[in-house]
Amino acid sequence: MKYALYKLKFLSSVHIGTREGFRESTDIIIHSDTLFSAFCNAFSLLYGADALETLLDRFRSNKIPFLISSTFPYLGNNLYFPVPFNKFSVKKDLKKIQYVEKSQFEKLLLGKSLEDVIADKSSIPEIPLHTANTPRLAINRFNNSPGENFFFFAELFFPADSGLFFLVDFKETGFTKTFNAVLQLLSHEGIGGDRTAGKGHFRIESISELEIHVPENLNGNVLLSLYYPKKDEFNLLENGYYDIIERKGYIYSSIGKNLRRKTVRMIVEGSVIPGNPAGEIVDVTPEIFKVHRIERYGLCFSVPCTLEEKI
Repeated sequence: MKYALYKLKFLSSVHIGTREGFRESTDIIIHSDTLFSAFCNAFSLLYGADALETLLDRFRSNKIPFLISSTFPYLGNNLYFPVPFNKFSVKKDLKKIQYVEKSQFEKLLLGKSLEDVIADKSSIPEIPLHTANTPRLAINRFNNSPGENFFFFAELFFPADSGLFFLVDFKETGFTKTFNAVLQLLSHEGIGGDRTAGKGHFRIESISELEIHVPENLNGNVLLSLYYPKKDEFNLLENGYYDIIERKGYIYSSIGKNLRRKTVRMIVEGSVIPGNPAGEIVDVTPEIFKVHRIERYGLCFSVPCTLEEKI
């Protein structure tokens, strides 16, 4: 399977919220719905609101120009993918492993166990990033008093030659130029929290083609994005290995920024789903917001794998 590979080199630290209103922690990846939302806002800035609505109509009507994954860490030429959920281990050293290098990931797709892929401690991948909590003060704008507004702000830092990458499956090759132009604008706009302080800005380190070797006998899929199943896909979860994440928050728009979006639950990256999951874009528009629809990206970006037979 071949995909477009985008490597992002961040020019500063990044804050990726894990929970609404909670600034003391940061995620280490940007989920696909957040990445798509940021892309759409940059698309609107570049081409206008009408053009964005036309683009979203194509996703709604299943004329999808591209599928996008979540972001994952990289170090140099090493790309790190989530461990498939059906590859759990009882060994103490392997229980907490969340990401593996691409060659290890491909072996897991072929049906090999985590013990086969990671034979000893020396082959356990080390994810090239770390977090830190920075003390901050929120100053009252009326009297310049900090009061009791002391808090810690979690930031994600990237060592040299590291960053985040994501994959794109272009269904229309002609859309590539437009996608790259929007991503270039997004690199200046930034992504994540505290962008007005210069955080979350990046440069596009490289754009290339990535081939992921998958097995010939395909009966499952490993998710590389969040996934919101269609109603007729709920039966696929019956024999799947998955976890659920709650997605909520406030509207990020030039209009109505302080309105809360409807909450939805989605299947997380690394989940293993049999069959052919597709997913959909889900409407999360607040009832009092009438200007335009607010939608969350829940289309499935997955790579095929071989599932072991359940005993």
